[in-house]
Amino acid sequence: MTIHFEVLGEPGRDNALYVTIDTGQSVHRLLFDCGDGVLDLVSLSDIQHVEALFFSHFHFDHIAGFDFFFRLNWYRHENPVNILGPAETQRVIPHRLQGVTWNLVEGLSGEIHVASLDGDEVHTATYHVQDGFQQPRKRRSEPFTGVIYRSDAFEVVAVPLPHGTTSLGYIVREFDKKNVDMHALEAKGMKPGPWLQAVKDAHRPDAETIETQDGMKTLGELREAILVTQAGDSIAYLTDFYLDNPSTKERLITQLKNCRVLVCENNYADADRDLAVKNFHMTSSDVGQLAAEIQPEQLILFHLSDRYTQPQWQGQLHEVRQHFPKAQFPKRWAERFALSSEDER
Repeated sequence: MTIHFEVLGEPGRDNALYVTIDTGQSVHRLLFDCGDGVLDLVSLSDIQHVEALFFSHFHFDHIAGFDFFFRLNWYRHENPVNILGPAETQRVIPHRLQGVTWNLVEGLSGEIHVASLDGDEVHTATYHVQDGFQQPRKRRSEPFTGVIYRSDAFEVVAVPLPHGTTSLGYIVREFDKKNVDMHALEAKGMKPGPWLQAVKDAHRPDAETIETQDGMKTLGELREAILVTQAGDSIAYLTDFYLDNPSTKERLITQLKNCRVLVCENNYADADRDLAVKNFHMTSSDVGQLAAEIQPEQLILFHLSDRYTQPQWQGQLHEVRQHFPKAQFPKRWAERFALSSEDER
């Protein structure tokens, strides 16, 4: 497993999800939402290396910490900042970028890519530091096929969900990896060497031939003989949503199939179901039933409401566990705030 994650922020306060993907050659850092204070425990260096910031929606508790993130990343001259979210992203984020005085930026080369999912298309605008982010220099639109962001190691799927507005759920899926089976290599009497890099390079065609200790071989036959597939890791981020009809639920469950980790809101206790529905949130039992159908390895509960006390939060965990016993709070919460991951009821 090469996806690591941490739920940011405190229980009952603004939360976010910080994800790192270590490929062995590089580390990708992703941030999901950016509420007030959520970056307090993340190092400045890590914040400055966040590859992409994904917004679920733009209620205050999900964007109140953006100015701090932007202050550390407005001038990134090597790699652009990628900011992605629902349709409102193209309205909200440019106002944030333009909300300070830019009079000392002439000649600076940094840029920010702002992408929004609007119906069946993803619209991307590129803003430059030296323009004071006033107008995008480039715009492009692409058909939305489910994936909103992709790198050479992983992809991020966006799932529109109802919250009175659109709230995007996100699923990070690492691509399957091909590794050398050292036992198979040894059985063939072959020794490791630089030639293995050619075998592992997916961009080189199977028909290409290379010199090995066993003579000339095609990459295809070598791959079949000595490579094994390691399934990619996955994690989902779901916050501020309500499954308002069976088709919405079915669509989400289909997207979440085989997802290893599910990080999901638990904003309302079962007793407040009417209020939850009114505000487009899930109840504890809703979350547990959803997880029971998906069967992730881990279900991490977050985005707790400050309307409840700590014992009531513990009660919500119990309600979720009636449907999915493996549910738990983030480990840091259990350690720091005495929110037990054990069912004490």
